[in-house]
Amino acid sequence: MLLALLAAAAVASQAPVLPAPKVVSPLIVVRRPKGAPAPDLTLQVGGDDDQVRGQDIAVWPAAAREAGLSGYVTLSCFVDVHGLAENCRVIFEAPPGKGFGAAALALRPTFKLPPPEGPVGPIDATLKIAVDFNLPQVESNFQEIAIARELPVGTMTGDTAKNEGNHEINAANLRISHNPIEMRRLTLMTEPGWVQAPSFEEWAAAYPANGGGVEGYAIAHCRVGLQGLLSRCVVAKELPVGRGFGKAAVALAAHFRASPEAMATAPRGAPIEVDVPIRFAPPAQASDRTVHAAAWIAGSDPVTLAQGLPAAKPGSPGAVVRCRVGDAGALEACEIEYTSPDGIDFDEAAVKLASHLRMSLWSAEASPVRGGVVHIAIRPSLALQAAN
Repeated sequence: MLLALLAAAAVASQAPVLPAPKVVSPLIVVRRPKGAPAPDLTLQVGGDDDQVRGQDIAVWPAAAREAGLSGYVTLSCFVDVHGLAENCRVIFEAPPGKGFGAAALALRPTFKLPPPEGPVGPIDATLKIAVDFNLPQVESNFQEIAIARELPVGTMTGDTAKNEGNHEINAANLRISHNPIEMRRLTLMTEPGWVQAPSFEEWAAAYPANGGGVEGYAIAHCRVGLQGLLSRCVVAKELPVGRGFGKAAVALAAHFRASPEAMATAPRGAPIEVDVPIRFAPPAQASDRTVHAAAWIAGSDPVTLAQGLPAAKPGSPGAVVRCRVGDAGALEACEIEYTSPDGIDFDEAAVKLASHLRMSLWSAEASPVRGGVVHIAIRPSLALQAAN
């Protein structure tokens, strides 16, 4: 999918990182539009560096931003143990039809959320995520700063302290408020269907020397060329900051290539850009090659291909098939791992279905798949989903 958006991702990424002021952040209460479901958490998108708890990468429907419209979207997302949002869908959008729902989905790879907590640690869970597109204030206090700089020695203005005259402002104590980040128009690719991506070996080797053994997360924001190759990449997000994860993500971005199918829908002559999310597993976990969150290619996904499954008993759990992910994202060497109580016919159909599946070469949890192992539950309910 390609969206005409205004974005601040690449602009924001090039700004220096400054230490946060040592103050208690005020609680931000977002008023929900009528009919919006109660969210589990709320992210604010405004392209304003004055925001508290704001989404640090901002995209906006171009027409809505130019018309001065704010928006509010609720997404239902599966949030994994890493705090990454997968399989999101729009369940509320206001105002409708202005592109805010699509923009919220385009932001999905940039979400790095506190993972849901269970009794013994992080768990997977489906959460309702509110995305508040809050049009930022366009005024700033630059004029106030200019006046303060020009006041003569000894001048008092209201309750302000004495200013020492025409001099340079001490940047250590300078705070600029209501300073919207400049946004620019772009076409963002949201479903690249990666046909080339880093291998497990390249991914593990890219872990930065000063990563400290912790999990890292970074986003490289790149230009997409006519052949689907990436260039002009910059760091759009880095967590934790200052340990080299952003630089490592930009280096790995050279190994990605968007699918010909995705490029076929791109408008000619318009610059196409993409966000590439990369999760860096701690070195102690990098040897695990299990693919937990496949990003299936449309038309080669389990639901679409499940119509040929044989009839199953009511309440049947189905079968589990184990496969290896081949170089092109197709599944190879598939075999039954847990058999179905529906008999050998269902098991054979499950293996046949799995052998026709194809996934993007980068997973929904922002990690490699090529050469990995995937365990797929083939359930009778998939056929019902396909029929509906």
